[in-house]
Amino acid sequence: MHKKMSLIPLILILLPLVMSGVTSDVQAQDSPMTSIAVSVSSLAGIVQEIGGSRVTTAVLLEQGTDPHAFAVTPGILAIANEADLLVFTGHFHWEEELANLTSTPFITFHDDDGAWENYEDYGAELLPMPGGDVEELDGEHEHEGNPHGFWLLPRNALAIANATRFALTTLNSTMSNEWDSNFAMFLDSIHELEETIEALDEIHHFSDLHAVLVAPAEAYVAETFGIKSDAVLQIEDITISGAKLLEVQEAIQNGSISLIIGSDVAQFQTGGEFAYQLQADYGGTLIWWKTIFFAGADYFSMMSYNLGALVSGLEGRSGNSTDNTVNIGLIALSGVLGVLVVIESVLLIMRARAE
Repeated sequence: MHKKMSLIPLILILLPLVMSGVTSDVQAQDSPMTSIAVSVSSLAGIVQEIGGSRVTTAVLLEQGTDPHAFAVTPGILAIANEADLLVFTGHFHWEEELANLTSTPFITFHDDDGAWENYEDYGAELLPMPGGDVEELDGEHEHEGNPHGFWLLPRNALAIANATRFALTTLNSTMSNEWDSNFAMFLDSIHELEETIEALDEIHHFSDLHAVLVAPAEAYVAETFGIKSDAVLQIEDITISGAKLLEVQEAIQNGSISLIIGSDVAQFQTGGEFAYQLQADYGGTLIWWKTIFFAGADYFSMMSYNLGALVSGLEGRSGNSTDNTVNIGLIALSGVLGVLVVIESVLLIMRARAE
């Protein structure tokens, strides 16, 4: 009897903990999975961070496809119809077509009618188009600025994450606390990324560097790292003018432009060939970033990859190939090595500050 009585306080202590666990399991089981379809895989990383384990994401644009030449297919329409929410960039024409073909709600950038949420309402902004003498085709976009890869800039990624949070709350308000918690963690991760960039900039001083870009999407990663974008080789079907190209060549030769930066988008453009030729003829450090296709990882993994590729390039471990075919394996290895450099550098900084 005495032993039984001694167990009562312990039971009273453990009972709330057990019941809370049971309640959480029941709530998780009662809450259905939310299906989200995103335009490009780099958007999926942002969406998944907010949705967590209660969200599944499908990427509409397959890797190896030119995003500007893509067209809606019956398979893509089927995915959109089955999804609970569509997350668009607001840049590609096929997104607008898809929105008109399906009744699935969507969020996007710069939409005056039809979207549940607009990224602009949460602080998203477009940078000016790099390379002032290259203008886009008339009527190509309804908004001014550079719409290519705008989601890569941390404050724009944060705006997309916030818009996703409110759209998910509209879909399932019972999970609003989880969406809010995930958004708070995303915000903390943004701050950690910015601190890492600042710490590495103290070592490598990449915010003092100037670059020529292969495509305008790289401008948002360059801006994140503080790199100045002086020119762009190609904007969709429009290539850099002869006069501007001569200026770029001279700038690379005299060292005022030290970086030539391309991305996965450049694999589908002649600008990528220009980049290899520029480095072969005039020098500079050639670096390849991820902007559109980065499957299976979150936003911060992608930006860490890009930061690692930059550090590797500055330390002479990437950008030396003159083969016109991009070697994906070498690029991936360079990124991994770069990430290791990032981690090692940050640890050294933290140790030095502690001492």
